[in-house]
Order: sequence, then C-alpha cells, then structure tokens
Amino acid sequence: SGCTLRHHNKRLGRMASAAFFKGLLGRPLTARRPSLSSSSPTRRVSVTPARAAARTEFASFFPEEVTALEEPAAVTMAKMCRHVATPVTGRAVPVMTSCVASPAPAGGDNVAPFVLLHGFDSSCLEYRRLFPLLAERAETWAVDLLGWGFTDAGDAGIGDYSPEAKRAHLYSFWAQEIGRPVTLVGASLGGAAAIDFATQHPECVERLVLVDAQGFIEGLGPMGMMPRPVALAGVNVLKTKILRNTANQMAYCDKDTFATEDAVRVGQLHTRQPQWADATLSFMKSDGYKVAKRVRTITQETLVLWGRQDKILDPAYAERFAEEIPNSTLTWVEECGHVAHLEQPGFMRDKLF
Repeated sequence: SGCTLRHHNKRLGRMASAAFFKGLLGRPLTARRPSLSSSSPTRRVSVTPARAAARTEFASFFPEEVTALEEPAAVTMAKMCRHVATPVTGRAVPVMTSCVASPAPAGGDNVAPFVLLHGFDSSCLEYRRLFPLLAERAETWAVDLLGWGFTDAGDAGIGDYSPEAKRAHLYSFWAQEIGRPVTLVGASLGGAAAIDFATQHPECVERLVLVDAQGFIEGLGPMGMMPRPVALAGVNVLKTKILRNTANQMAYCDKDTFATEDAVRVGQLHTRQPQWADATLSFMKSDGYKVAKRVRTITQETLVLWGRQDKILDPAYAERFAEEIPNSTLTWVEECGHVAHLEQPGFMRDKLF
C-alpha cells in the first residue's frame, strides 16, 4: 500500500542518513556535544560570490550544475580539475582519476609533494581553500579517491570500490604521477584512507597529516547487508539537499560564514555523476575502513590537527592518535569545527611548513 511504501522509504532514509554520518563521523548521528570555548580569533576566508562561469570553462566530466558554483576558490579549483588515465592492476580499463595538480614552484623541489585526500563521499574540491596556499611553496595534488569525486573507473560503478581497491588505485596513481615520498594529508574518512595507505606503502609516505581523522571506529553499519535494490534506493538519499545541509551545518564553527547554500552545491556536485550511486554502494557493502589496530604501527612523522569546536568527532580521538602514534604531534585549531582545511586554511598551511 501507499502507506507501507512511505514507511519503507522513511526507514531507508533513516538508515541512509545513519550510514552517511557513520562514514562522515565514524558513528551515526547522535546528540551534539556542547561547544568548547575558544580564543585567539583568526582571519576568516572570503567566500564572496564570483561571476557565473561558462560551461566551456570546465572539463566535460563535470555536470551542468558546476556553472552554479559561486565561491571563487571553488570555481578556480573546478576549472583546474582534470582526468589522468591511471592503469590499475586487476581493472580492465584505466581509471580516469580526477585531480588538481600544481608543480613545485621555484625553490620548492626540496619539499615533499603534498597529496590531499578528501573525506567520505566528497571530492577534491574540499581542498579549494588550502590547495592554493600549499601550491605557492610545494608540488601539490588533490586527488579524488576511487568511487568518489569525479574519478571514473569506466565500469558504471559496478565493480570493486572497497578500501583495498581505493588503496590500489591511489598507489598506481602515486607510482605513475609522483614517484617520490609525499606528505599525505587525510581529512575525516580521508584520514582512515591515509592511515591505510601509509601503513601498507610506507615507502611512499614521508609524513602523515591527520585532520579530524576517522580511525578508531570500524565499519559502516547495516546498509551493506541489505538487498542491492533496496540499499541503492537508500544510497540515493545521501545526495539530498537536506542531508548535505545537515552535515554542512555540523562541520563548521562559524556557520554564518561557511555553512552556505554554495557549500551545499559543492558537496552535492559529484553525486550527479552517473557512477556515483553504485560506486558508493559498493564501498558500503565492503563495510568500509578498519584501521584502528594499525594506528600504533604508523612509522612516519605524524601531525594530528583537530578543530577545537569539532561537533562531529570527539576530541578524545585526537588525544588517542597522539598517544598511539609513536612520532606524533597534536595541534588544536582554535575557532574551528571538523574541517580545518576549509575553515582555517591559513593556520593549517603555517603548521604544514
């Protein structure tokens, strides 16, 4: 009946929301913890709208909605984004890896390249404010993980998008395009991806940077066990404006400045890719990253950055990273929520050099 269908859809929506927030937060959405006090105000980032850009100014793999972006940093980053054909062992065709790259400036060759990994179900546009600051002084890459962003494996999303597959893709990309030890930066779930990569390929990573990183809570929850058609319907809830806006509101300390309609547009853009839903479902069916036991085995020098006002991940995780990683430093970011690279990029840049 119609009533039963509506009830079923609501249940799917709740489960999809829980899966989204567990991927984003490391746990399902629950009551928010109170704000911690902050000090030392920091200069804010301008998000004044730019003029509307023409469709021809962006790569063809972007959806039409890219022209609606307003923030100058987002528009510039999207214009720089390109596909790099990346052969990966076990895949029939090369993966078209979406990334933004900037070569080392004069005098920057002695600095390890930066590789920036975005969070759960996000894209390289997440680094739109930090990327240009790093690129002024070092070779810098923002890379879309397999199955997310605008990376296209050429299988319509029907394939392996597990953490192991994401790692294999990232290694192939590193070997082909970079080929020397990097500073690997991972934000939120990207932190789990960075831990996974750094512990399996230590020769590739000189330094690790974990930004409000997920690492100690394992798995993604019940959606991975649902029948495919039902789970796929639930996955599509993840791209809705209401869900993205909720995550957006939770991510920032200064919501008035940063939790904007345009930030939601940036967050939704990659979900319009034809392979997005199936690739996301494949990741969920793999049950996600499980790296907690490997944190103690990290050998690289590690910087743990944590927003003092993060309402998404408990600050106890920051302290646990600092305790368990042998060669680590914990730095608190004041007046900052879950995304220091978006809310305090200047401070983060200064800590990385």
